[in-house]
Amino acid sequence: MKTKQLSLRIEGMDCPACVEKIEKSMAKLEGVRSVKVIFSAEKAIITYDTKELNEKEIKRKIEELGYKVSEEGMNGKQRRRLELLHLSILGIGILVCWSGIAHPLFPFDIDAIVLVILSGIPISRSVIPALKAKSVTADVAMATGMVASMVIGQFLSAAVIGFFMLLAEFIDEFTKDKARAAIQGLVKMSPKTALVKRKGQEVEVSVEQVAPGDIVVVKSGGRIPIDGVVVAGHGAVNQAPITGESITVEKAIGDEVFAGTINQLGTLEIRVTKVGKDVTLARIIQLVEEAEKAKAPIQKVADRFASKFLPLVFLIAALTFLFTKNITHSIAVIVVACPCAIALATPLAVVASVGNAAKKGIIIKGGIYLEELGKIDTVVIDKTGTLTIGKPKVVNTESFDKHNEREIIALAAIAEQHSEHPLADAILNKAKECGIEVPEHTQCGVIPGKGVIATYHNQTIVLGSKELLREKKIVVPKEVEQYMRREEEEGKTTLLIAHDGRVCGAISVADVVKEEAKQAIKELRQKGIRVIMLTGDNSRTANMIANQVGIEEVFAEMLPEEKVEKVKDLIRQGRKVAMMGDGINDAPALAEAHVGIAMGAAGTDVAIEVSDVVLMTDDLTKITETIRISKKAFNVVKQNLVSSVIFNILGMALASTGILNPLMAAFAHSLPDFILFINSSRLIH
Repeated sequence: MKTKQLSLRIEGMDCPACVEKIEKSMAKLEGVRSVKVIFSAEKAIITYDTKELNEKEIKRKIEELGYKVSEEGMNGKQRRRLELLHLSILGIGILVCWSGIAHPLFPFDIDAIVLVILSGIPISRSVIPALKAKSVTADVAMATGMVASMVIGQFLSAAVIGFFMLLAEFIDEFTKDKARAAIQGLVKMSPKTALVKRKGQEVEVSVEQVAPGDIVVVKSGGRIPIDGVVVAGHGAVNQAPITGESITVEKAIGDEVFAGTINQLGTLEIRVTKVGKDVTLARIIQLVEEAEKAKAPIQKVADRFASKFLPLVFLIAALTFLFTKNITHSIAVIVVACPCAIALATPLAVVASVGNAAKKGIIIKGGIYLEELGKIDTVVIDKTGTLTIGKPKVVNTESFDKHNEREIIALAAIAEQHSEHPLADAILNKAKECGIEVPEHTQCGVIPGKGVIATYHNQTIVLGSKELLREKKIVVPKEVEQYMRREEEEGKTTLLIAHDGRVCGAISVADVVKEEAKQAIKELRQKGIRVIMLTGDNSRTANMIANQVGIEEVFAEMLPEEKVEKVKDLIRQGRKVAMMGDGINDAPALAEAHVGIAMGAAGTDVAIEVSDVVLMTDDLTKITETIRISKKAFNVVKQNLVSSVIFNILGMALASTGILNPLMAAFAHSLPDFILFINSSRLIH
């Protein structure tokens, strides 16, 4: 069996019900192994057996359902212009016909009949396949109104119904285009070509021709086309497309860079690690496009309502005729009904909100999580790597025996220059910050668990615990011991430095709280959200960090399974829980919470996979931004749904009593779509 994956653009999907219709029909086709239709992206991804099926048959089947198939990437703007031109001609024709100017030239309502044909041809493309499939759609309902109007001789009314039906569809499509704008913006960030070093020359090639291991050159002002690691040069990179950061990030040898980001200053040579669909930007686009598949509970309710709505409309129309004996009233009932507004209320808000969140470095994997975020009343936060930077940093130095700070750091760096221990990294980074050039030692030995001993200029440097110094017969003065005790009570790790047999200084190292952590916790608490810290660290360190950031509830020395049990316990208490962690060590707890939020996931595949929401940077304030986006989105959804339902009930009531005639009903039919667009546009920014 040989399978192939086909990606197609599908035009004409009005609402999520179309997605279900296409997926069910295609799944029945022999040879289809899997089918995924993405409404927001107007895309179908179909995997099929090439021995049983071919591309032409797949396209024909979709077109038989009443949709237009084109290769992915067709110009939507051009299509909209043609639709607008068609509507303009039809609208002018209706006005001319209504005014009576054309009657002397075209007797017997020929002018109105021509207009009916003009409006009916595009409508028939969706109505005929729906009838063949025995499916009652909104288009079928409106077409019924048009036919009924013609039967009673109201050709102009039929033309007006067709016009407003096409206008409503145009507004729907325009609104969906606007909602998809953020996704389309992400797609446009992917460069089509790359400057690659080949045989000593810089050659411009298609991105598809770039392979892992190639060296790509990105000059000042250029957009990076791949994920990779800098091997030469220095640059200032705008990472906003990935992380949402507004400030450029300095990039030097060894730093990671991502496709779609912009090198604003300098020239970089990058060794390629990922290309095509594997790059971080492509994965973000895929997650955003597929977000609608994880439907919010409110959307499921709306979909069920919309599926039952049209049969109810026909029943009301039949009852109207039964009681009033007036076919015009029944036609008006059918024409005024607008199920699309109900069906589109949620997905439009989800697509717009998820797309715009992605531009800010926040990846929300579906409407279900977008809705849950708005209900969160408890945020559980891991300490290391979430509230803190996650790696040791020199936070204090103390000089003894007439040495200054630079001398202490220089001596410690000489001893640690070839060590791979995390504390050594902290000391060497501090030396780099201070601009200290570290000379080579002549000899060095590591004492596991205690420290290092190095020789430089025939003098011995001892760096480590007080026990190591005592073993080497170095006296640790009482004032030094008191200093160490004070530092350790604050949760710091303190290393002593002895030079030429005497203690000359101390360096305190700790995991540092992120700058924005206190502000983020404050904002969460202002929103009435309970904040709890869970950590495997000791109680002393955990409480010290909690005091710094303003967290009152702390659970320390917890194993991963104990974190999961704590999250379960909170859920049993009726709390709506979000868990924030690094997406790796905290994966079980992230999965257990109502919403799992992974921090600083740029370039981290595991974090992107295990969580429901991904914050591409380590900026904790993004959590309050995420909750704000969620609440705003679902306020709009509720307003859209309530207004759509009220409009339909009121419209059908007025139509059934004759207050709305078919012409007025046709005009009213397009109003919910316009209102939905205006209201949802608040999310499109």
